[in-house]
Amino acid sequence: MTVDILICTIDEGVLRVPEVLMEPCEGIGYVVSMQYTDESYLSMVPDVIRERKDVTLSCVPGRGLSVNRNNALSLSEADIRVIADDDNRYERSFIDRIVSAYAVRPDADVICFAAESYDGRPMKSYPSAPMTYGEAFSRGYYPTSMEMTMRRRVDVLFDSRFGLGSERLCAGEEDVFMKDVCDAGFNALFVPEVIVRSRFHTTGCDFLTNECLQVTKGATFRYIFGVREAIWRSVKEACYYLVYSHVNPFSIFCNMMKGIWMYR
Repeated sequence: MTVDILICTIDEGVLRVPEVLMEPCEGIGYVVSMQYTDESYLSMVPDVIRERKDVTLSCVPGRGLSVNRNNALSLSEADIRVIADDDNRYERSFIDRIVSAYAVRPDADVICFAAESYDGRPMKSYPSAPMTYGEAFSRGYYPTSMEMTMRRRVDVLFDSRFGLGSERLCAGEEDVFMKDVCDAGFNALFVPEVIVRSRFHTTGCDFLTNECLQVTKGATFRYIFGVREAIWRSVKEACYYLVYSHVNPFSIFCNMMKGIWMYR
């Protein structure tokens, strides 16, 4: 099976892309989708990206991570697509794990894996055994883009209303994507094997201080669970931060309710 690593970046982030690339290897390719907010950023594209035959470069104006992901997906012709960012790091053994996981699971359409920090710490708490995505989700697992892989036959796209650079909702695109994948009848699994390293900080780390993230979580809850359960989950989320972070839960709950209403 051939594998494409789909690297999305914007503006000067393209300078970090060469660090994502491994040594050329048969069967492994890269799609670099670079958004730019000014044409001056196009001159920053490193020569290695333009020169390597295993790299496909696409430069598109504008911003919006979900739009960028969809552009990368449209350019990939590999059997397996790996979602990536410009701060991810890979090893050949990671790609071998991905290929092996699909080889022994021919009915799998999407597989979410595990990730770790540059120094080897687990990125978050993961289930300890392979299972369906639905079962993993019910146990508290939530997807992060760099953990997500899929076969070429998966024709679901990322919802451009969600994700960094979107007009109002600055995250949540992974959860929404996986909801759409399952609703479309594709077989989604979780396999607890590490396939990528990245910096430890993620968007969700700023939840307590970022009003947009709180609003987005409310909207994401509504998309996935419907109105009533979204409200109940927002109450529980706000109470969690009251108990464990000792913060006023009222503003968090109100912002999440804004998201529930906004998605309407």
